[in-house]
Amino acid sequence: MEQARCKKNYKRDLFSLFPAVLMMLVIFFFALQPGEESLKSSEAVGMTIYSFFGQEVALSPEQMEMLQDVIRILAHIGEYAMLSLCVGFACTRNGIRRQLRAVYMCGSCLAVSLMDEFMQIFVPARYGDPLDVLADMTGVVLFSALILKLRPARPLPREKEAEGVRRAFLNARIDDVAFDEAVDRIMDYAGEKEQEQCRLLVTPNADHIIKLEKDKEFAALYETADLITTDGTPLMWIAESLGCPIREKVTGSDLLPAVCRRAAEEGRSLFFFATSEELIEKAEEKLKESLPELKLAGGYAPPMGFEKDEKEVERAVSAINAADADILVIGLGSPKSEKFIARNRARLKTRIALPIGAAIGFVAGDMKRAPLWMRKAGLEWFFRFLQEPGRLFRRYFIEDMKIFLLALKYRRRTIGGYLGEKTDEDRS
Repeated sequence: MEQARCKKNYKRDLFSLFPAVLMMLVIFFFALQPGEESLKSSEAVGMTIYSFFGQEVALSPEQMEMLQDVIRILAHIGEYAMLSLCVGFACTRNGIRRQLRAVYMCGSCLAVSLMDEFMQIFVPARYGDPLDVLADMTGVVLFSALILKLRPARPLPREKEAEGVRRAFLNARIDDVAFDEAVDRIMDYAGEKEQEQCRLLVTPNADHIIKLEKDKEFAALYETADLITTDGTPLMWIAESLGCPIREKVTGSDLLPAVCRRAAEEGRSLFFFATSEELIEKAEEKLKESLPELKLAGGYAPPMGFEKDEKEVERAVSAINAADADILVIGLGSPKSEKFIARNRARLKTRIALPIGAAIGFVAGDMKRAPLWMRKAGLEWFFRFLQEPGRLFRRYFIEDMKIFLLALKYRRRTIGGYLGEKTDEDRS
């Protein structure tokens, strides 16, 4: 039974798409009806409903027109609710459940609805109405939310040998560790006396996964990273929806405070490598207030575009090495931070580098973190967008949407990694 379930999650059931395609054709058929024919269809339905009352209830022309409008809205809700159910059925048949299924249901129906209204612009006596899109999506959202709550996804069966092993996930690989385990490993690396090169942590989120598709240098450094923890609720959703859950989300924003506490306890030192001296000073000041025993080895803020100037790179490396800190906290943005470490890690004297982006800003108080309930609901990204809408709009609402296409592209690789199968990288 369990083996059959695994095979079901692997295979692609293309025939399950037939009901969704058929429903789309029905929607487009009515969308392409000329205005007069569409009006006659609505009137016929209205008169049919009216006849149920035995025509004992007299309706004025205005009331009849209102009835036609209600019927039209209900028709929109009904046909798109049916389309969402058909898409949901296809997702389930292909081993996709929970949040990812809801995303595909809403996303595909929204695309069809927008196309529907756009096509009506070119139909005689018809026009596209943006309010119809709201009616369309009402049924879709209700049904996708209902299905989301019906039944939790069951993890695929896996051998015990596969647990705790670095596994393939989408176009990367991850260490499926709990938060405390990640902190333990970081501190173990920070305490190493002899090592060939600086250790590297990477924290993949949706933005990283999308960049890995085209950035070969970024992808290569991922393969050499010493610790890879999952940072991003969408990735957690994708894993759960495919039956390949990740044990715990381990974000850089949560890691830095925990690492600082452990470093204070164990006598390890930190060095900050960030975008401005002011930010570094604020972070150090806050940490001294909360953890007076923490060893701070200083910080360095390189000039903009320093990575393109060999002399500036040398200055940065010299500043880091002069501090001889156990832990390097770097916040220059991704993938700039990770690439700087990867290119210079053989000559950096620090034990481990933590490129954890906005974490320094949170510690310094320059950026406010989302409330706990928003983090649990997977809305931390939206809170950050509200703080920097101009900078983050394209990233969150355009670029990061590609993650759901990559979930389909790498579905088989993700499931195989969870079950302990070897990837091409592992075999080479």
